[in-house]
Amino acid sequence: MVDKPKVAVVGYGYAGRYFHTYLVGLASQLELYGVVTSRPEARAQIQAQLGVKTFARFDEVLEDPAVDLVVLATPNDLHAPQAIQALEAGKHVVTDKPMCLSTAEADAMIGASRKSGKLLSVFQNRRWDGDFLTVRKVMEEGLLGEVFSMELCWAQYGVPRGWRSQHQHGGGKFMDLGAHLLDQALQLIPAPVERVYARFFARGWDTDVEDHALCVISFANGVEVQISTSSLARRPKPRWYVMGTKGTLLKEGVDPQERAMVAGQIDAAREEPSQYPRLWIESAGRPAEMVLETLPGRWRSFYENIAEALEDRAKLAVTPESVRRVMALIEAARASAASGQAVRPEGEA
Repeated sequence: MVDKPKVAVVGYGYAGRYFHTYLVGLASQLELYGVVTSRPEARAQIQAQLGVKTFARFDEVLEDPAVDLVVLATPNDLHAPQAIQALEAGKHVVTDKPMCLSTAEADAMIGASRKSGKLLSVFQNRRWDGDFLTVRKVMEEGLLGEVFSMELCWAQYGVPRGWRSQHQHGGGKFMDLGAHLLDQALQLIPAPVERVYARFFARGWDTDVEDHALCVISFANGVEVQISTSSLARRPKPRWYVMGTKGTLLKEGVDPQERAMVAGQIDAAREEPSQYPRLWIESAGRPAEMVLETLPGRWRSFYENIAEALEDRAKLAVTPESVRRVMALIEAARASAASGQAVRPEGEA
């Protein structure tokens, strides 16, 4: 019997506790081996509830020959140095999103992965959101005709807290949740990006990160995508608004998996029918409105694919090269917001 790859999760904040240890634990082909946290009370809780090994320091994981895969659920500015250190120590690596802080860091991480021959991936779990899967299916079936405009929004009201409120740690909602929206846009539009124009606003909270961001992405095939994130929205815009030559799609609300996962039962996730996508098209020569049931999302698939990729039974679903494009867009958006000018992202043809 072949041993399962042993996984150590670094960090036991919200992401480490509710996302990574939970989802790794559901992947039957992986073994949750240990968790790293500097907090003694958290280590006691982990041992009592999960029954796995605990580490007080990151270096201890790298020194443990039993660890095969390191998952980084740490602040964004630590992703690159920790990933490179782990890869050089002979460990496979998954980082939480965003991948890092810049394309230079992304390149260094990819270089370390290639040199070591070890897997590197990024937790872009929202490629398995039900709303994203539904929009992709609608587009593939041609129900919208030729899509030319797309708006993606993630907006809430409330001050960012902890390291997410600090620029030096890669804070701000555009870096955090915007990384998912940018990734989804790149997955849906099969064309290079020609230019990025962005504006960042700091109007509400006493932090050094933006409160609201708007990013307009122009693709070479003529599609324009607007990405907006906000900490100042008392009433958010629709999550999706997609226009094509034959129809328009509107989707409210966010994927219900996170709420169900925090409650300890991700498979119980159900979306309210009031948040199902609505589609306006022409049928039999007359305007028609359709309500589509959202496809079920499946975040479990991310770590299942990691396990299969480690065993050479499947291609890696989230390659670091694909997520490097996200970092290039974030970098271009920041440069555009600073200069007031549209910017061509680095690495786009």
